[in-house]
Amino acid sequence: MTFQNAGWVPSRRSVMKGMGAAAAALAAPGVLRRAYAQDPIVLLTWETYHDPAWCKEWSEANGVEVKPVVIGSVDELFSQPFSGAVQPDIMYIETGSLPRFKQAGLIVPFDTSKVPNIANITSKLDWKKYTNVDGDIVGVPYNWGTQPLMFNADTIKSPDTWAALWDEQYRGKVNVFDDCTIVFPMIALHVGAKDPFNLTDADFEACEKALRTLRQQVRTIARGFDDATTIYAAGDAVIGYCQNIAVVTSLQDKGKNFNYSLPKEGTPTWIDCAGVSKKGNRDIVYKFMNDNLAVKWQARFIEASTNNGVLDLTEAKSGGVTEATLKRTNIPDSQAGDFWEKLVILQKPEDFDRRLQMWNDFKAGTL
Repeated sequence: MTFQNAGWVPSRRSVMKGMGAAAAALAAPGVLRRAYAQDPIVLLTWETYHDPAWCKEWSEANGVEVKPVVIGSVDELFSQPFSGAVQPDIMYIETGSLPRFKQAGLIVPFDTSKVPNIANITSKLDWKKYTNVDGDIVGVPYNWGTQPLMFNADTIKSPDTWAALWDEQYRGKVNVFDDCTIVFPMIALHVGAKDPFNLTDADFEACEKALRTLRQQVRTIARGFDDATTIYAAGDAVIGYCQNIAVVTSLQDKGKNFNYSLPKEGTPTWIDCAGVSKKGNRDIVYKFMNDNLAVKWQARFIEASTNNGVLDLTEAKSGGVTEATLKRTNIPDSQAGDFWEKLVILQKPEDFDRRLQMWNDFKAGTL
């Protein structure tokens, strides 16, 4: 197996990737930085979220440089600001982690009055329910997505249960990605936990047993969307837990017959929200976030990445998202009345440290 050493800090590969991106973004030539009157807007963001060309376009139009730094996991997102290498203005945080980021002082209350384009967020997304921490809204959605069961459709026929990952016929051909925050709810759903975010001691014992068995199934763990795509394209995995359906569409673009399903136990679902640091609590940063929620920006984002963005079906079409692209997103399906009942929105867990220790033991093979 190709697991990295366990530990609280992110994997070496993730650190090097993040540090490399940070070095490229933050150590840019001084001439470029001096061309702008205000401090740059530094993003800790995800693959496909902020194309450098789009950021450059916005920078030139607004006279403020935008510097996107790509991260590969929620754990890396949390640890990067403490490393000193990056001082972000905006971080893109899934809802279940918002309380942890607020408690750590990484984000401040979000001034929604400065982002009128919030009105463009689909009414299907009940986001305020999940972004309110101790009475404060601390983030606004930029994108949402399901984390389904993905599979090679040439060899596997529409599995409808997470138990497929434990099927011995796929031993050595299962993939998961390196993110305790996001993977653990799937494990909890698989073992039948009543509430995947409030586990009992018995639930934890069941999760430990399931992880111990799963380790025998997994040969390679993915660290980001691109890494997962490479693993599946090389034939090193035929089934796995999908971090983002963009992995599936990327494989389809490569001529690989991959698909995904929403298991009957429930599908973990994330809402990535823009959270603002104390440093980022300034008008120009809010302008950037507001422009990111414009129909034009969101439609381009959806078209280019096949992410869901935050628009409803009508707005996405009006913004120019093609029918072919819409079919590769969850947007059309999300209009159905029972769609959201199949999803499990990520929330704050009962004991993150306990989950993280078990996850690290899983990676280290010491469970």
